[in-house]
Amino acid sequence: MLLGVIALSLPLGVSAGGPTIDSTSDQAAIQEAARWIGRPDKIEFDYNYVMTCKLRLLFFWTGKDDVGGGYVRIGKASGDDPEKMIQVLFGSDPAKAPLSINRWGAGTEVLRGTGQGQSSAFFGFMKSSKGQSVTAMQKELSKEKSNGDHLFEGIISRVDEGRALSTTVPFLSNTDFNFHQYAEAEKATLEQLQNNPQRRVRRLDGAAVSACPRVGEFLSTVLQLMDAAMADRPAPVSLCYIYNARHYTAILTSVHNVEAKTVHVSLHGTSAPLDRTYHHLKEAHFVVQGEETGSKNSFEILLGTEGDLRGAPLQIIYQPNFWFQIILNLTRDSPQTAGGT
Repeated sequence: MLLGVIALSLPLGVSAGGPTIDSTSDQAAIQEAARWIGRPDKIEFDYNYVMTCKLRLLFFWTGKDDVGGGYVRIGKASGDDPEKMIQVLFGSDPAKAPLSINRWGAGTEVLRGTGQGQSSAFFGFMKSSKGQSVTAMQKELSKEKSNGDHLFEGIISRVDEGRALSTTVPFLSNTDFNFHQYAEAEKATLEQLQNNPQRRVRRLDGAAVSACPRVGEFLSTVLQLMDAAMADRPAPVSLCYIYNARHYTAILTSVHNVEAKTVHVSLHGTSAPLDRTYHHLKEAHFVVQGEETGSKNSFEILLGTEGDLRGAPLQIIYQPNFWFQIILNLTRDSPQTAGGT
């Protein structure tokens, strides 16, 4: 359940059907995209979050703070062409979450080039979950512990002018990687995307790609819509994008001014909570819909408008259904700027 917000960034859909092509040239293009993702990054903005999870019980909400967290990082990837990098990681922390739930995911998008010859690459993976209720989640966790097999899903998605490719794979790991083990999980997923015979390769070209002329994928599309909100563009604002060789539309449905917002989050292992009060904010509402899949997800982002917090995503809210909600709040030490890693 805690992966709802990740699903916005990583709608892998590895089990969905569709045309597949697995040519040598396709594989070479995907491997090149993986190299773009693997280059060292220069982080310009580093936003860190703490996660609150809420459940609706009849007529009221109950919840638990600090059950996980994550980050949003924006910067540049090294290379000869101008490259923009956006990376997200969110999920539960099994050391803090109820039932020691370990559900998380991460995604990195790189935009390359200017004008003609633009391309994008996205690499993502997530700790999969099929549980749609607390009971189903408990059964899933029990099965994982008894079998020692943990299901992950991975993807590399590439979009060029005139072509879109993706390779996806579900795989079982005997290591239950958590979000503190990003590097190890990334390495394992890349190996699976390269060698697992269950991987699928999808391709779009011709008219199917030209129907959406943008090469940016989910993360850069949301950033562009956030810029539209900050620029006071009249809503709705819609942008198409291609991801996993499928068409999506992201919509900035509305933007509301918020004079003040107070955040109070209890933190695990300390008596000092996270207390922050923000002023002069913009509350932006988004919908992402899959044109082929019929999927639809909505979420909210609270944006700062002043000083170092101008344009910063201060709070991210995702409610996949009427009884479950995830809230991500910016921590005290954000935003940060950092050098290359």
